[in-house]
Order: sequence, then C-alpha cells, then structure tokens
Amino acid sequence: MSAEHPVMAPDDIPAIAVGSMNDTHHEEVGLVNTLGGLLLQAREGDADEDAIGNALDEWISHTEAHFERENRLMQEYGFPPFPVHAQEHANALDNLHQLQRHWHENHDLDTLGNYVFNTWPQWFQMHVNSMDNVTAQFLSNFVD
Repeated sequence: MSAEHPVMAPDDIPAIAVGSMNDTHHEEVGLVNTLGGLLLQAREGDADEDAIGNALDEWISHTEAHFERENRLMQEYGFPPFPVHAQEHANALDNLHQLQRHWHENHDLDTLGNYVFNTWPQWFQMHVNSMDNVTAQFLSNFVD
C-alpha cells in the first residue's frame, strides 16, 4: 500500500456492473484509508484517539447506509438470493458494531488495526467479487 492508500488502493477495488455501487465502494475505501492513516500515525506514537473514533464512526455510518441501499434495491427488484446477501450485510454490521463498541470502551489500537488492515480488506474483496458482483449483474437490468 501507500501513504495515501494505507489499506487499499482504489485500483484494487473490484469493478462491478452497477456504477452507483462502484461509487459507494470507492467512498467506503476512502473512509477506511483515512482511518488506516490515523492508525498508522498512532503506531508511530502520535495517536489522536478522538480522530480515530470519529473516522470509525463515519465509516460505520457510511456502511450502514451502503448496506441499507443495496438491501432496498435487492428487495425492490426481486433479487432471488436477497436473504443470503442481506444476512451477509447483517453479519458484517454486527462485527463492525462490536468493533466500534470495543474501540469506544477500550481505545484498543491493536484490535482495531488488525480488523482494518487484515480482516476487512479480505472480507471486502471477497464480498464484492462474489455477492456484489452477482447482485450488480442482476440489478444492472434496472439501475445504473
């Protein structure tokens, strides 16, 4: 990665068939990279715990809206595997909410850093390449 993109480079975001979903993924990666930059700064001894908490909260709010929008589109257009994809969103949000609570209670840089730099990028790549890819192919018949 780079100083500008410490977690994921924009070119590493899998492209899918619906432009608005791609835009949302790029926004999310931007938020995660901002948080990642703050975590790297903290590892170097310059921790801004308020900024980290704010960046984490902004990312989670964005993800909530992101998943809500995808879930609504899948329901609206009758995407057959909607329950499976929606459950994946619910599981991911549960993990994020636990991470958020843990951060605000403990300010644990190691746990947050491990999730941001290791767990999330792997999950995100897999989710976009599989579930979002199939969903976007279906939704591309209805939305841009």
